[in-house]
Amino acid sequence: MSYLVVLVLFFAPPEHDYAQASAKLRAAIDGSTSQDRLPAIAALAEGIALHTRYPAEASTAVPDFVLEAHVILVRLYLAERDTLAAELAMDDLIRTARDQVPPVHSYGREVTALYEQRMNALHSAGTGILQVNCEIPCELVVNERWSAAPREELLLGTYRVWVRGANEYANWEYHEVELAEVGEPRVVTYREPNPNPNPKQAATPPPPISPPITSRPERRMIPRAAEIAGATVGVGLIITYAVLRGFDGKCRASGGRPTGATTQEACGHIYHIVPSTAALLGVGSGLLLVSGALLSIDEVRVGRLKGRQVTAGVTLKF
Repeated sequence: MSYLVVLVLFFAPPEHDYAQASAKLRAAIDGSTSQDRLPAIAALAEGIALHTRYPAEASTAVPDFVLEAHVILVRLYLAERDTLAAELAMDDLIRTARDQVPPVHSYGREVTALYEQRMNALHSAGTGILQVNCEIPCELVVNERWSAAPREELLLGTYRVWVRGANEYANWEYHEVELAEVGEPRVVTYREPNPNPNPKQAATPPPPISPPITSRPERRMIPRAAEIAGATVGVGLIITYAVLRGFDGKCRASGGRPTGATTQEACGHIYHIVPSTAALLGVGSGLLLVSGALLSIDEVRVGRLKGRQVTAGVTLKF
């Protein structure tokens, strides 16, 4: 059984505009027929959540494709045998649709049966009261639906409430309201953002903002050019050793290794690598290891590469 949790930062500026959010949700609907249901569930849940972040685009009815996206999400949860997630999604659909009829009959008997079951359960549980008190004329959106009533009786459960002053320059405030008790009002208060008790007196300007104090930047252990040069020299020494090692024991004239039938005239001088040549491998490996480690540490500390790792690799074949 899988549980999908979608976190929406309502107070952050949306990264998409409303048209992009709608297109993303429609694309999630089109992709819901995929055999891999978990990515389809994630895309639908994200698209539905993103679509709730545009209260200025709300109207007196929820768009049909949004209700269809809710229904498809329920169907996918049922296909995954995640009954709890399906019931929660269906409850949210019922609270969002209200008097609109979502297209549950188009998605099978199991979805229709769950819709009827949860509809009866929610209505049997009763209603709570959502009360919005505004100190100035305000606009109200509840579950993506424009509302003109500051006091409403609604089915029990969680509601997404947006409210702002009745002018185009006012900012929206978001409230998540839980109606948990029958007949008990839950009150949302919207206060005037910048009250001025004396309209003839100009508002006091805010104090100047001091520039932030920045911390001293991290210093590198050694210059970056030296780290890169050390790693390069290390790679060069390792390659040099590999080349020399490849000539060890081979004939100068023929380039191959001598056999019992090879004559001295055909072979010529035979290359022999002195043991001290192995120092090239040791020094090169040490330089590559130390310089690469210092370069990686310094890049992460200074933040030049935002924590990305620097990796050097050498493949030797003998």
